[in-house]
Amino acid sequence: MRIFVCELKKLWNWRILALIAAIATLTWFAFLSEALRSYDSLTTHGIYGSYQNEMFALYGDTLEPEELADYDIPGKKVALISKMDEIISNETIFTENNIYSYADYEVFADNGYSSDLSEEEKEIFNDTISTMQSKLDFSNSTQTLDEWYASPLIRLQTLKALERTYNDYEASLRSYIDHDSRPVVVHTAEKLMQMRNANLIRYDLDMEFSLYTAVVGVFTVVSVIILIAPLLTTDRMRKVNLMQYSSTIGRTIFRLQFAATIVSALVLSILLIVAAYIPFLAAGAGNYWDSHIMSLNSWGMQLYNITFGQYTLILAGMIITLSVGTACFAFILARFSANIVMMLIKAVPVGVAVAGIAVLSVNKALSDNNIVFNTIFHGRFNVPEVILCGFVAVVGLIVAVIISIREKRIDVA
Repeated sequence: MRIFVCELKKLWNWRILALIAAIATLTWFAFLSEALRSYDSLTTHGIYGSYQNEMFALYGDTLEPEELADYDIPGKKVALISKMDEIISNETIFTENNIYSYADYEVFADNGYSSDLSEEEKEIFNDTISTMQSKLDFSNSTQTLDEWYASPLIRLQTLKALERTYNDYEASLRSYIDHDSRPVVVHTAEKLMQMRNANLIRYDLDMEFSLYTAVVGVFTVVSVIILIAPLLTTDRMRKVNLMQYSSTIGRTIFRLQFAATIVSALVLSILLIVAAYIPFLAAGAGNYWDSHIMSLNSWGMQLYNITFGQYTLILAGMIITLSVGTACFAFILARFSANIVMMLIKAVPVGVAVAGIAVLSVNKALSDNNIVFNTIFHGRFNVPEVILCGFVAVVGLIVAVIISIREKRIDVA
């Protein structure tokens, strides 16, 4: 046990920890803080404006039919159209084109876009439509994004998006069921058809959080390599491993180093994930901890009926398993590196490969837009992105264990 603790102390060198802290600071200001600002902005500036968040505050995790009726999306649309009718009646550019209501404006826009116009006529029409639109979405006078989203035209568009998601979703689900070639996606669409597309979790939460976690995953992989690489490489460089075999206790040190490597990778990855999760959850995402994520929205489909809290833990588990795999690969590379420079030359492509797997697996994880699920496995299997992360860890562990078992015999020979 004393030897194991000594190996841990050698790994957790204060210089190495200072380097990791410096990289963490750069990662925060370069990527993670911007992701948090984007998440905060989408609270009111997304495809549903502030309406979806308002419904969540009113009705909780799910939207029942009577609650949808109570929210009265059609009534809200009528009120906004009335405001635009009033604007149209007071603006000469509309009356000059025989437009006296929002309904007339829609007909005018549709007819113009669908008709065969000359290039000159198209330019005139586009300028006219742009001017008209600026009157309705206040883009000619607004100073902030909040003011633009408060305009009647943008609010009407966000209400229509909300209506498509919670009232008119069956046609979209039927299209998935009848035409999609991905069995897992079809199965989810069938389940949503049965249970209704009623989850009120923020449509952007899973996407924003998965991208945030993917960045954390890349940083964690790099940190594990920085932590693990110097230990064995330094021992090899100084021929300490050969002296270790002069005693019975010394013969076990390599395996203890391997155990210390795994423990250190686990501890470091958990600490980094917790530190990264706290600000995101504190920014409002924690309110959705018990909300189910399976849903259909304008950006795609979340495939599994789990809560957001479970989703965060799954993503954390994916990063941790990749960290363990990375630690194993770094341990193996150190075994065959004569010095730190050679170790780093070998570690860079391995780190890039594992970081790439982290991005491809974690970003948009458990959705129909995840690259591993969609492009590589074509939606044939459940959670292939999670399995891939586990596969990396298992391969790394198996190879590292084999190297550890053979280490004494190879060196002595």
